[in-house]
Amino acid sequence: MSPSPPGLPSDARLFWNRKAETFPRYSPGEDTYEAGVLALAEANGALFAGARLLDVGCGSGLYTLRLAQLAHSVTAVDFSESMLKILREDAEKLNLHNLEILHSDWLSVELFGAYDVVFCSMCPAMALEGGLDKLVALRQAQIVYLGWNGLARSDVMAGLYERFQIVPKKFDSASRTRAWLTARNVEFRSVPVEGTWRVYFSQESLLASVLVNLDDYGVKPRLAELTSYLEKFREPAGQFLETTDYKIQMLLWRNH
Repeated sequence: MSPSPPGLPSDARLFWNRKAETFPRYSPGEDTYEAGVLALAEANGALFAGARLLDVGCGSGLYTLRLAQLAHSVTAVDFSESMLKILREDAEKLNLHNLEILHSDWLSVELFGAYDVVFCSMCPAMALEGGLDKLVALRQAQIVYLGWNGLARSDVMAGLYERFQIVPKKFDSASRTRAWLTARNVEFRSVPVEGTWRVYFSQESLLASVLVNLDDYGVKPRLAELTSYLEKFREPAGQFLETTDYKIQMLLWRNH
């Protein structure tokens, strides 16, 4: 899974719509990364069962659809229509009827009613002026926030950054959020989430994913050169494997 940029690209909506073409989508079972994250959140006091829940920056619904199977209701917000198309398709397959989907950016979305829990995973909008202010303005809600904690290293992208002399963006949204909360005397629990993602792609899907990431840095490589480079990641069975070492921080607190 190529790590997503920590801030918004110049044309963020286009970027995320293009990312949706190769972005992971909901997978059932209790052995997935998302299932593990939600179990860790519950072990640290998150109360998803029966909750009125808001999912900020829901993307393709990796967490949304799991949360909808636990919660009383889920309101999911994202500004990428392509991501939300995937979410709607998978929600229909699961026959979920407790899900409200809002196509809007975070700063503009109008929210009505109260929420028991707000879930926010890797949402770039939190880096924008007012993003965190809007999050903590949701009174009495329990917040479950996940952000980068200094490491998101894809083996595929690392070689390309070196080849094209790209200085990769810093993935440190969690540290900024911790500092923001501390400055406002908000008590929070901090839980590390670390490991390695192993994601298999077809040649076409990996090529598309890499091109989107490079384009965000203004790099447009020759396709023949890029295709040749990606061959080193081909597995014996024919699929392409990308491994990403990550450090993420889960922050939990309750608004007052």
